Amino acid sequence: MNNMLDEQALLRWRLEQLENQFSPVHSMIREKYTTNGYHTALQNVEQVHSIRSSIEYAQGLLDTGLTDAEDRAFAVIRQIVSLQDHDPASVTYGIWSYYLEEPLSSMRPPDWNWADFIGKVLLTTVIRHKHRMPAELLDRVRESVFHACESIIRRNMGPHYTNIAIMGSFVTLLAGEVFQNPRYLDYGLQKFEAFHQYASRTRTFQEYNSPTYTKVAIIELSRIRSATRIGRALEICEDMLNLAWEGVARHFHASTGQWAGPHSRCYSTLLPDAARAFLQLALEGELDFCAPADMFYDLEWYNLGISCPESYRALFREAAEREVREVYYRSEDGYEKTAVTYMTTRYALGSASKEVMWNQRRNLLAYVDGPGGTVYAALRMLHDGYDFSAPVFSAEQRKGNVLCGLQLSLNGGDTHIGLDRIDGGIQAEDLRLRLEIVGSLDGVTANAVDGGAVVSIGGVKLSLRGLYTRFAGGATSLVQNPEWEIVHSGDTLCLDLVLYSGERRRIDFTSLDEATVVFTLSVREDEGRDSSPDSFFVTMSAAGNGEEVTASWSTEDGELALNLRLKPDMVEALRGQD
Repeated sequence: MNNMLDEQALLRWRLEQLENQFSPVHSMIREKYTTNGYHTALQNVEQVHSIRSSIEYAQGLLDTGLTDAEDRAFAVIRQIVSLQDHDPASVTYGIWSYYLEEPLSSMRPPDWNWADFIGKVLLTTVIRHKHRMPAELLDRVRESVFHACESIIRRNMGPHYTNIAIMGSFVTLLAGEVFQNPRYLDYGLQKFEAFHQYASRTRTFQEYNSPTYTKVAIIELSRIRSATRIGRALEICEDMLNLAWEGVARHFHASTGQWAGPHSRCYSTLLPDAARAFLQLALEGELDFCAPADMFYDLEWYNLGISCPESYRALFREAAEREVREVYYRSEDGYEKTAVTYMTTRYALGSASKEVMWNQRRNLLAYVDGPGGTVYAALRMLHDGYDFSAPVFSAEQRKGNVLCGLQLSLNGGDTHIGLDRIDGGIQAEDLRLRLEIVGSLDGVTANAVDGGAVVSIGGVKLSLRGLYTRFAGGATSLVQNPEWEIVHSGDTLCLDLVLYSGERRRIDFTSLDEATVVFTLSVREDEGRDSSPDSFFVTMSAAGNGEEVTASWSTEDGELALNLRLKPDMVEALRGQD
């Protein structure tokens, strides 16, 4: 591979890596089993045959143009088509399971997104290679794509679910265009128009500033642009690709090489190799994350024309102070959520105005260019060591200062925002709020100060101060006045507020008269001088809908204020979540 930006060379190199994972018996790709905690119910399994990886592998084989790869590719396609639910009377009609080892009937629940994820690859394969496919196989693939289209139309997912809105538009629009089916074409174009109108309201995606889903959106918009000849669809693609790339560029922190927060959907707080390679490819090598021999390449990127517009490329190299402040959600009745990102040459700090604490959220997130490399600080709420979705985080930010609040909800999710809602309480052995500090921790120190802690990362200081913490009432025995503790957990430095730790028992949130945390986080460069003293005010007041805590913070960068309910409540922040 002489040129790391030669996509044909990258494609063949990736296929060579997958060669030893191909199973001739099943005509599928074998891979290590992983789970996101929902959909798949497989247990005690190390290896699985992946439907998605296999169909992408088949397309990749054909994309090489090598005739001796055709038989294997066609065998894989036949296998994948056979694993789809073809029964129109079935509730899972038109979709696939994740793995050969787990039929749709065993999943908890099945993932209807797979009509979009698998359908798009089958259709892309047809668009590129139908002239090479045996007639009987082309007929079977066409029918499979039509089954996927019917599933997408039945489900009729709204425009808020960005990647599925775009993928579903591609599958239906291009099925209609390629196979001359007016029903699918009309539905696909209407779906794409609805997505465009929805995203245009705030000029952001529902999955705000997501390293995972913005990348997917760019890939899928590029897929439509590369395949369709429908003029209106091409116009939407250009506008939405511009929106996506502007968001990525404005949030890229050149000093740490990280995608600054807050993130609405995130799977890895430090940019994974795939995201870094994607950016390097899209900027045509202007970012130098990976050496040629180490560069990751995803088979689905091939020949989509993925490229960052020239007008945004300078922001990826610019290590300068800047702020991004924007509304990322607005309901019909005017309810809004706001995100703030502030960057200097040394750090980036971001916060969301109101969000639940799902493990895919990064509601309070800082990246620091430390002496040994990048360090991040991220806020989590842990229920028995796993992220607890139900609590609601609130914040107001001015530059490097964030005034933060946390409340307990009665109806939010436990491990997921919607699949396992709690009913007024939880069974738990441990419940804690944690600011975790991860990365290159050589030379990083932490000291307890003023009911909180100061963490020194080279010339940058993170100061956390607890202002108000109350968990009391009824028969629920929580730590009524907890204090922040410095805890070392493996290679992670933690600032923990322990709310409960002991025997497993039910914690009844409905019995609590008070359940509120107010704290501040300040990130500043240590310039060897004393900053202006901070002023804090915390008051309790009786409001029409119950008692509230009002907190205000006077900083040299401006006034910050929050109003929080004292008692646990139904979660208003559930509006606008995925």
